Amino acid sequence: MRLVASTVGAGCCRNRGLSMVEVVISTVIVAVMLVAALNTVGASRLGAERNADRSRGALLAELLMAEIMLQPYEDSALPPGSFGRSFDESATGNRSLYDDVDDYNAWSASPPQDKDGTVLTDLDDWRREVEVRWVNPNNLTLLSVSDTRIKEITVVVEHDGLTVALLMAIRTASGPPDRD
Repeated sequence: MRLVASTVGAGCCRNRGLSMVEVVISTVIVAVMLVAALNTVGASRLGAERNADRSRGALLAELLMAEIMLQPYEDSALPPGSFGRSFDESATGNRSLYDDVDDYNAWSASPPQDKDGTVLTDLDDWRREVEVRWVNPNNLTLLSVSDTRIKEITVVVEHDGLTVALLMAIRTASGPPDRD
């Protein structure tokens, strides 16, 4: 018969499990990494939404600016140097009777509308507005109080109260005003 000697003492039997400190540290590391990952995903989604808003805003601004730029510089039925809408153009509450560039001055709509006043769908928190001004022919950054034959048109598009698109254009008269 064979006897096996066994020594019982310090260090002979080691516990191979995790200590409570190691579990807590591992949990904290995983939690920090999870928070960082979720923040990254959230920031990415917010960035994608903002880009989509900018694209939609740019499209809304371009559509309105194209409509305005197709109009004549001035209303031939009014005296040269006239500015703004006539009574009949304002009576409809929409842009259907606008017949020159400056009729759009101080126009705004929320939500955005087609020229005939039909509300564009799925744009409840959006707003478009227009400003038309005469500018100095020698320095287009300076405004003029009288007709210089050059108008600056600004279209602003907002979503949830924040400007997402701003489009500016210059419209000139094709020649001197007709003096009948």
